Amino acid sequence: MIKLRRLGFCSVLLSGAALVGCGKAAPDGFPETQPFTVKVVDGGKGIEGVQVTLAHSDPKGVGAVAGTTNSSGVAKMTTTFKNFTADGAPAGEYRVQCVKDPVVDHWKTDAEMAAMSPGERTEYFNEWKAKCDELPREVPKALGNYDATPLTATVSAGGGELVVDVAQHAE
Repeated sequence: MIKLRRLGFCSVLLSGAALVGCGKAAPDGFPETQPFTVKVVDGGKGIEGVQVTLAHSDPKGVGAVAGTTNSSGVAKMTTTFKNFTADGAPAGEYRVQCVKDPVVDHWKTDAEMAAMSPGERTEYFNEWKAKCDELPREVPKALGNYDATPLTATVSAGGGELVVDVAQHAE
């Protein structure tokens, strides 16, 4: 009886071990990714909450490459392709976009906004957006514009890191 319990216990352990590491398989055509991070700083101090997007020079078959900076200002890039996500970025040349829009807290409650007419709601959101636009920006607007961003990155075999100092791109 003890031998049967041990055999059952061992087979459960082996079955569990066989499942470890198993996950959803990458779809056909999923590009090989390299570990890549983007660090966004202001004079050396990391900026949290920056949305970073890498736009490949030849986007066909690459997927979306993006990440958001943590409290140290580091965004770990991930690639999403055909509803599958993996860490890293495919090798290649990229334009880099960094976006962090300043936001004003809403002064109306959800209930108050729900009670507004469509015209009142539009007027309220236009006023809210204007107040947001007046706030100082941590990340220059040009860094978030695909056509205007001066930032580029090369992801090569073995991966790497790009450091973006927003102080060098002040508006």
